Amino acid sequence: MLPLILLSHIALSIAAPSPVCDLDKIAIANGNYTMSNGGNVSSKVEYTCPEGMYPYPAFSRECQYNGRWTDENVKALCKAVQCPSPTILENGAFSPVKRKYFTGDVLEFQCYGGFTMFGPENRTCQANGKWSGDNTICDDLEGYCPNPGTPIGASKYGSSYKIESKVKYECNSGLRMYGSNERICMENKRWSGAEPTCRYPYTYDTPKEVAKTFSASLSEAIESSNPDKVVGDADRKIQVEKDGLMNIFIVIDASKSVGPENFKTAKNISQVFIEKMSSFDFVPRYGVISYATVAKPIVALSDHESTEGYKVIEKINNYNYSEHADKQGTNTWAALRAVHNMMSLEHVRNATKFLLTKNVILLMTDGKFNMGGDPTGEVKRIRELLNITKVNKREDFLDIYVFGLGNDVSDIEINDIASKKAGETHTFKMGNINDMKEAFYKMLEDSQTIQMCGLAREPESLGNDGNKHEVFPWIAKITITRKKTEEKCKGSVVSSDFVLTAAHCFHPEDELHNINIKIGGDHFKAEQFYRHPKYNPAGKQNKNVNRSFDYDLALVLLNKKIEFSRKIRPICLPCTSGTSWALKQRGKAVTCSDHEKTLLPSEWDKAMFVAEENTDDLRWKHVHIRRGGKRRSCLEDTKKYKNFKHILDIKDLVTDNFLCTGGTQPKVDPQTCKGDSGGPLIVKYKQRFIQVGVISWGTINSCDKKTGKRLSVPELSYDFHTDLFQMGDWLKEEMPELEFMA
Repeated sequence: MLPLILLSHIALSIAAPSPVCDLDKIAIANGNYTMSNGGNVSSKVEYTCPEGMYPYPAFSRECQYNGRWTDENVKALCKAVQCPSPTILENGAFSPVKRKYFTGDVLEFQCYGGFTMFGPENRTCQANGKWSGDNTICDDLEGYCPNPGTPIGASKYGSSYKIESKVKYECNSGLRMYGSNERICMENKRWSGAEPTCRYPYTYDTPKEVAKTFSASLSEAIESSNPDKVVGDADRKIQVEKDGLMNIFIVIDASKSVGPENFKTAKNISQVFIEKMSSFDFVPRYGVISYATVAKPIVALSDHESTEGYKVIEKINNYNYSEHADKQGTNTWAALRAVHNMMSLEHVRNATKFLLTKNVILLMTDGKFNMGGDPTGEVKRIRELLNITKVNKREDFLDIYVFGLGNDVSDIEINDIASKKAGETHTFKMGNINDMKEAFYKMLEDSQTIQMCGLAREPESLGNDGNKHEVFPWIAKITITRKKTEEKCKGSVVSSDFVLTAAHCFHPEDELHNINIKIGGDHFKAEQFYRHPKYNPAGKQNKNVNRSFDYDLALVLLNKKIEFSRKIRPICLPCTSGTSWALKQRGKAVTCSDHEKTLLPSEWDKAMFVAEENTDDLRWKHVHIRRGGKRRSCLEDTKKYKNFKHILDIKDLVTDNFLCTGGTQPKVDPQTCKGDSGGPLIVKYKQRFIQVGVISWGTINSCDKKTGKRLSVPELSYDFHTDLFQMGDWLKEEMPELEFMA
């Protein structure tokens, strides 16, 4: 009998095969799809459609435990995008009057006599389901507050615009509201809350829209204002102390519905955000939280490294989606509770300072919370902790920005969590996760950061829409045409007027119209070039130095000013105020020596230069700067090279004005080739690029003379670079606008 019992147990232990959903039922007309997990339970199908269309009935389908896809009985197809239909223009009229409006349709507005039009006269239905331009309003200017208008697709209730008057909004059937559904006329003659908009579920924000509105709102939230400035009620600005009275919380949804790819992109977006923050005149503290079923702090406010942006980035990059294992519900309440707990700890430590501290929460989620309770309850507790009420005017001390991750976003939930402030946007929904990443990079184009030195994009962050010049935005390619030859050099953009390069690239007789400079794909001519006054190639022939490269430095004045953008930016130069910002070394006591100690702290410091392997194919080459004892060995090896054995004192050739890289011990360094001359030798500090040298000359050129291809590095191969720490006096004289220090 026993064997039969065992057999029956074995039979029962064999699990029934998991159902597989029918793959013939996932195709979409006029679109494409991707599928995970081969149609097994929990497989997810995600649909994409051409611009101006959207997937119907949903952006995705999931294989359920009953072996059926969600919405399986409805054929998936790409439908034409519609924009909301207007119901009424208060005090005016619109045309044409239609039941539906599609991409490309234009609405024309006209105000009745005695009313002035504010906003555009024409608005166009766009491919993302939004009407172009701002809300069109007809107003007689007789109210205490201006007419708040009625967004297209909504109805407004309330027509009194006196102090404390209320207006309420409702979106038409099928539309979802972003912004405030109720607004109050305040004493400052402005309406409370955020201007509402009505959207279809497929409506999304473009990267350009997000970059503009988010960056503007963020700048308002964290701008340092002059203590002596009189600030009106209409300006939403607070003073932020330079020692960092700001907490920034980055909260990333790692739930199953978000998925690993969206989580990975959210981490990348967090990095861009932190880099953006480094442009402002303060040092914030970061709290970073990842959440699914439970919330897990990646960085706590109380951590020592919470003020070190680059360390916070490292921790985020090292955190994996798999940390949440199989506990992948969506507990947004727990995530915001973790934010509240971090704040509470700071409140206990120093209540006075805490109440003077600005708080920004950046939440990236699909909004589909399914456990832990309503997250808006935790938002209320955070506001109570910060002592924010309707009457005490402390709204400026909390900004919650919510970004919808993925295609299947719960609009209502993300809008409920986000802050709602007049003239600002705190809720964003992107067409796809890559658009969200692009939006954050576009933030770096605003006027407050575009002038910053040493900013560039990582190659892996470019995506399909990125520009390759954004990786090396300060590289200049210089071509000097002579009678029978053509000299090619590199250079670096150091200001809107100048390119820094090597003096040996130019001959005194070179004609300016034969000097061409290409930067970021744009072409420039030389207005003038200036070689260092002490550069004299024949100046040491009496010391058996056939050609001296001492003071091998030049500046090229461009024939037109550079308009900085993501593809053309200046690099940082040592001993300047811009680099002090990049190194977070500010104050009158900071010296050039402080920069040098920070950037070159040892005898063997990591550095890099930019090489052109093929036409327009720029690549990083990683080398080491030899200092102290390792520099002495560099000089000793250089003495051994056959071409220099006749030089009595090698320091006549390799003066203290040169940095040394190269060699094969303890590690082989790539060597520079012809055409690299004049290019920057760079040290990357945290997320900024600082030029410490200019490529000048090398002992052995083993590169292929025809192709320029780098061959194996021989022994005694060293490169020498003009040391910019030694060139400050001349650079300061030529470019005082860079604010060089002692």
